[in-house]
Amino acid sequence: MRLSVILLGTFALCGAHLSWASPTGSIIGFVKDPSGAFIVGARITLTNAATSARLTALTGTSGAYLFPQLPPATYSLAAEAAGFKRAGITNVLVEVDQITRADLALEVGGVTETIEVSAAAPLLQSDRSTLSNVVDSRTISSMPLNTRQFLDLALLTPGVVPAAVGALGGFAVAGARSESNVAQIDGVANMDAPDNIVLTNFRITDAVQEFAVQTSVALPEFGRGTGGQVNIVTRSGGNRFHGSAFEYFRNTQMDAADFFINKSAGSKSPLNRNQFGSTLGGPIVRDRTFFFLSYEGFRQVAPQVSSTRVPTAADRAMVSDPISRRLLQFWPEPNASGTTNYIGNAPARNSDDTGLARIDHAISSADRLSGRCIEFQGSGVTAGPTPLTGGDSSAPVTRSLVLSETHTFTPRFSNEIRLGFSRNTIYMAVQDLGFNAATIFTDPAGNPLPGVIDGSKDLAHSGLPRITVAGGFAALGGSNMRPFARTANSYELYDNMSLISPFGQSRHSWRWGFHARREDLRHRNESSSRGLFSFNSFPDFAKGLVNTASLLTGSSLNYSRRYPWDLFWQDQYKVKDNFTLNYGVRYEYFSVSEESRNNWANFIPGVGPMVAGSNRILDSDPAKTGPASIFFRQAPFTLSSSAGVKPDRNNFGPVLGFAYSPRFARSVFGENATVIRGGFRVGYDDDFTLLLTNLARNTPITLATRQVAGTTQPVTFPWAIGFNQDVPLISNFGKQGPGSATLGVLPFYAVDPNLRSAYLYQFNFGIQRKLRQSFSIEADYQGSAGHKLDLLVDQNEPRVIVMDATKRGLLAPNEQIFPYNHFAGVSTGKSIGNSNYNGLIATAKYQGRQGIFLQGSYTLGKSIDDRSATQTTGQGEPNLPADSYNLRLERGPSGFDIRHRAVFVYVIELPVGPGHRVLGWNNGWNRQILGGWQISGNTTSQTGAPFTVTTGAPDYSGFNSGGGAVNAGGNSDRPDVTRQGPLPQNNRNPDAAFDVNYFSRALLAGRVGTSGRNQYYGPGVQNYDFAAAKNFPLWAKLGEQVRLQFRADFFNLFNHTNFANPVRMMSDANFGKIIQTAATAIQAGTLSTTAGPMGGPRLIQLSLRLQF
Repeated sequence: MRLSVILLGTFALCGAHLSWASPTGSIIGFVKDPSGAFIVGARITLTNAATSARLTALTGTSGAYLFPQLPPATYSLAAEAAGFKRAGITNVLVEVDQITRADLALEVGGVTETIEVSAAAPLLQSDRSTLSNVVDSRTISSMPLNTRQFLDLALLTPGVVPAAVGALGGFAVAGARSESNVAQIDGVANMDAPDNIVLTNFRITDAVQEFAVQTSVALPEFGRGTGGQVNIVTRSGGNRFHGSAFEYFRNTQMDAADFFINKSAGSKSPLNRNQFGSTLGGPIVRDRTFFFLSYEGFRQVAPQVSSTRVPTAADRAMVSDPISRRLLQFWPEPNASGTTNYIGNAPARNSDDTGLARIDHAISSADRLSGRCIEFQGSGVTAGPTPLTGGDSSAPVTRSLVLSETHTFTPRFSNEIRLGFSRNTIYMAVQDLGFNAATIFTDPAGNPLPGVIDGSKDLAHSGLPRITVAGGFAALGGSNMRPFARTANSYELYDNMSLISPFGQSRHSWRWGFHARREDLRHRNESSSRGLFSFNSFPDFAKGLVNTASLLTGSSLNYSRRYPWDLFWQDQYKVKDNFTLNYGVRYEYFSVSEESRNNWANFIPGVGPMVAGSNRILDSDPAKTGPASIFFRQAPFTLSSSAGVKPDRNNFGPVLGFAYSPRFARSVFGENATVIRGGFRVGYDDDFTLLLTNLARNTPITLATRQVAGTTQPVTFPWAIGFNQDVPLISNFGKQGPGSATLGVLPFYAVDPNLRSAYLYQFNFGIQRKLRQSFSIEADYQGSAGHKLDLLVDQNEPRVIVMDATKRGLLAPNEQIFPYNHFAGVSTGKSIGNSNYNGLIATAKYQGRQGIFLQGSYTLGKSIDDRSATQTTGQGEPNLPADSYNLRLERGPSGFDIRHRAVFVYVIELPVGPGHRVLGWNNGWNRQILGGWQISGNTTSQTGAPFTVTTGAPDYSGFNSGGGAVNAGGNSDRPDVTRQGPLPQNNRNPDAAFDVNYFSRALLAGRVGTSGRNQYYGPGVQNYDFAAAKNFPLWAKLGEQVRLQFRADFFNLFNHTNFANPVRMMSDANFGKIIQTAATAIQAGTLSTTAGPMGGPRLIQLSLRLQF
């Protein structure tokens, strides 16, 4: 009863839902007598050093024993058999997803005699074919971490590189996309399910015991993605109370200035950041029930200095249009001279809080129960100079809960069941939410213009429209991509069983299991729902003459649900004590989401646009305009609630690997000091759900219209027309084809009904050698080949020459060339992408007993694909290919193709002071001044990331130039190369990073430029992060158990300037120049995320920590 109350109280902190438990490790070993013969029937006792929990096992006829599914911790082992002395090993470390080898040798004698040794830190993984890296609690707590996001340390793993520019997710592994990574916390998925990326909201660095990153040939129990498998374990309590309290601080005064700030003689933007928190763990009932609590808060105020252009007194005097005159009040008055005549602070505030609670309970020696919850709540504001000149607010909330029970039926058979729940909520709104635009946009009589939203009645869509004026004027209104709201709930059930072969040999360790989940998604993403207006000049604005206007009406709110599940079976077969086979199979069924209210519309090839859950084909009466023109024809079939997309039922993934410790040529391989491993795996990626949620932005669910001067309108037009959707939409679907020359204005999102699950072949081969007790080296080959990867194409791309790409089907000779010339772009998700990766990784590792840890790695890799992410943002590569009918033109280096990358990691307790040889006398002065010093850090050196040069303007080939529904990152068209030879580059000269005359956009009609995708590489990165810490022991009678630590973290210690990629779009005035450092590009979303602020100026962070 007491336990029930405790557990219910724990989960009440997080909500009404339960979730699930811990990932584990294993201990395996053999027991031998002095002659080397195996001992049968020896009794092995395993004891958890922190909780005193015990397990027992017997050796089989092969002399082998195995303890599977162990919580990561430090253990002691004891072996006893009749006629032999008792033998023991202490400090046996079990790490997540790892197999610890611990052999025991018994000497002849009485059982009452004991021989005990201390285990060295494990350097060899002699029983698994998986390539992985464990980041333990010491490394996590010692590394400099900007914003203290521990997952940034995944980039210290050999073979891991930063993600492609603009891609979702922070890192890519062995040729897999960054959206293919999978992360679990205590066995529950830590994923944002709609876009398949690892969540990085939780600030639980002090609550993480360790995490493992598997980079190649994961065992069948791991799935859902083909990239890195990240398994995170949170800390648990023990029989002793332990905890901490800490504060981390950063501000502008301690930071160096950015290169481009110095170049322009500007000033640094102010920043004040505080991160603070505490942890506490200990026993509730000694040896039975334990708790662990953690809290961390984040507060940052970083107003940005905004330099922009606002109307002068002369500009204001020329305004004659009544609406434009009313809008003048939202621009501040100039306060500086020159064209850029306004300088002000744009407030930017971010705060969040993360709490964690965990309880572990030993019901009996055969039953373990664990429960854990994490809650994150945040808020942020990124504002413009005034409330109505741009700015957004956000309010994310993330929750994760877990409940697990592990039952050991016999020493050979155990079962683990887990229940999980997670929720991720994202809400983003404009800063001027609540402002009623209907008071501004009125007719001469004072009545709101038709189409203007009354903010007093529709709060979600309130605020000014987005208004831009050419010439560098500050935009009015918040982002046209707001409101954005999404809540994703995931419910999970796992049941995993482990069985050691019951036939006496104990050579087989079987594991099989089942995983089912339910995912619910509430999603809303509406572009230009308040209106988007652009003007060619301020005089046009003064007269109220609009150049382009976009407006979306209706609601894209949709509710979808799916039920994926998977099965796995695997065997770890100890063929001999030095040869292990790992093999098994996994089956994954990624069910397709279904929209509960049929608020999706898909474009079905050969049929046309259809509404989900109906047999209705969207059509339009050419004699009518606007919404009144839309009608529906009947199809011979009903489109399913999944918008016609069918699930892939063929996702079988075999795994085969080996690990072998040679015992011949001992002068070369040593005595049990070498492991040769290799493996092969087929893995599958979960579905990219956001492809389907985009279908809620299609007509008739919503209606998006765009008015363009010179195309849909003869000349510039007044405000009222921009809000008016009573315009021709599409020609009659039945009259498409030859002779149809009507302009299509409706863009469409679509998903191929035959979308398949992406899959990746993985293979590795390597050798690991322990040279000394604490030093090992390793060399590995990693390869992969991906197929059926998701990407976007334009179904409505022209098949022949287009003389004017801005007039899709409007004028001859533009007739009869678009497959659906009554539509604009039809951006379609299809599974037709491919990839290939080959890499060589060399690693050296030293883990000494005197507090020294060193690890260096070098990766030489080459990754090729035709698309590096399903969708990109910012300055990522275009979301559509240059030619949707010829993807061979897209084959090139991946966006994350970092050819060379070297990483060095170190944690060193300086050998000075009490307990050390240097100045080792033990007195108060020596302890406080000379002892307790530690240095740590990481150094990264890598070559640059690739980029694609694009024209940024219509090139009259017609390819993707006039209305692709999704084309972030600029126009897809690539220019011609004007001469032979490589592109002249100088990435250390930001004013001329490459020769812009190497390219020409004067293309012949009907073809793609000769410049390739990702053909050029930007500047490399060299980064040095360093930390120095001093530990002060407190209260001498408690020894080292209570200490105060002062630490200084230095990011980019030597202030090395790291440039971002050059501006790659020919239409940009800065084409060929570098205008940002890498860290600035990261903050702006134009460069992939990396560990810490890699690429920026030197930053300094100070911290104070009380530890007990």
